[in-house]
Amino acid sequence: MTEAETITYRGNCHCGDFVFETKLPEIKSAFHCDCSICKKKGYLWFFPGKDNVNIIKGKLEDLTTYEFGPKKLKHLFCPKCSTAVAGSSEFEQDDLQLALNAHAVQGLACWDLERTPYDGVSRGEPYQPPAHKGELPKVGEGEALYKGSCHCGAVTIAAATKPLDETYAGVIECNCSICERVNKNIQTAALWIYTANTSVILSGDEANIGKYQFNNRILHKAFCKICGVVLTNTFNDISDEEVAALPEKTRNLFINQRVSTGVNARVLEGVDLAKLKRKRVDGLNKIPGDYVNP
Repeated sequence: MTEAETITYRGNCHCGDFVFETKLPEIKSAFHCDCSICKKKGYLWFFPGKDNVNIIKGKLEDLTTYEFGPKKLKHLFCPKCSTAVAGSSEFEQDDLQLALNAHAVQGLACWDLERTPYDGVSRGEPYQPPAHKGELPKVGEGEALYKGSCHCGAVTIAAATKPLDETYAGVIECNCSICERVNKNIQTAALWIYTANTSVILSGDEANIGKYQFNNRILHKAFCKICGVVLTNTFNDISDEEVAALPEKTRNLFINQRVSTGVNARVLEGVDLAKLKRKRVDGLNKIPGDYVNP
């Protein structure tokens, strides 16, 4: 392989604490695994080879490691922003030594990648979804109650919303800088449903719940610090003075949407994601912000 035949790809977690580069032929496809962790975190894997990754900032050891089942694979994510960066294995008999998540690569149009299916769900023991142990929200007329959790079960969620089936029209796929990295559905970028703040209850030890904020800090994404799965997208409670000081577009966004909480549909049990009608939102270009790739 000559230098002219390769492209230098640069990637990072959202907060920029971990930055990497790899030289590869143009990335046109990625592996889409249907196992329990990949379904919740939405990985799109590609395999550059362990010796073909140059870490520009940070260390693999600084990423949080999550293992489960037979513990053959290490799932690595940033402890600050929860970006799922990589997967690794130290077992010589495994083909995988280091895999990277395509969603963490700068400028890579993941919506356009060809997806190569991988049957991960049939490997190992069947995954048992953790039960929600917290309080339940009030279910209004015409609504249904949904429960879900992160992968390890340390953080669970209950949400009341219109039935999440083929009749639901409010599912949003977003490709903004943070959604692209931390919360993807099984096919593309983030998959959010929005419901009233009072209709969502997040449950778990506060010590296990990370809250990542960026840009104008008008909202935060809540994630499990143990397994890295993102569950909600919630507007912060800020003062009238802070609202007035926001840039106009950001202020309007906050005023119009602060009564709603975004819920990661992929962590909810009993929801067939394939049946949901989706609306793609080009958040990368349309949502106010000044995010710059490191």
